[in-house]
Amino acid sequence: MVMTCKASIGIATTLILSSVVKANDCQYPTLAHEHHDVATIQALELEWTRAYLGGDTNFEECLLTPDFTEIMRNGDIKDLSAELALAAKNKAKPLPLGDLPSGQVLLHGNVAVAYGRSSGARAMRYADYYVWEHSHWRVYFAQQTEIATHPLSD
Repeated sequence: MVMTCKASIGIATTLILSSVVKANDCQYPTLAHEHHDVATIQALELEWTRAYLGGDTNFEECLLTPDFTEIMRNGDIKDLSAELALAAKNKAKPLPLGDLPSGQVLLHGNVAVAYGRSSGARAMRYADYYVWEHSHWRVYFAQQTEIATHPLSD
């Protein structure tokens, strides 16, 4: 019985400490001063892009929900672990930030969508879906759609 109590206390302590560590991992300035407004979503979009290109998976884990899902431009469906794995590849050799597209944000109650057009090797439209919970915005879904380019006809 004494061993069971000690084991229970140890497990409880571990859970509390892991919660504290996770909370400390999310102490980014952008995440600490969130508001229920369009400007916050725009700032989060920029920071998410920086985090992805620089391989900052800790920031992504703070911003994205555990059930985060993304439809890639080729139609593949990815989850949070796939997103983090893709971003992690950029840690050793961060990708340049480049020219960032200016997107639009639609805010409706406790949900928002940031969408726009990005250019690069391939032009795409993107949409990132946010939900406001516990006084923070979290991304739960994203979609990329490649824009087909058609040669000019004579």
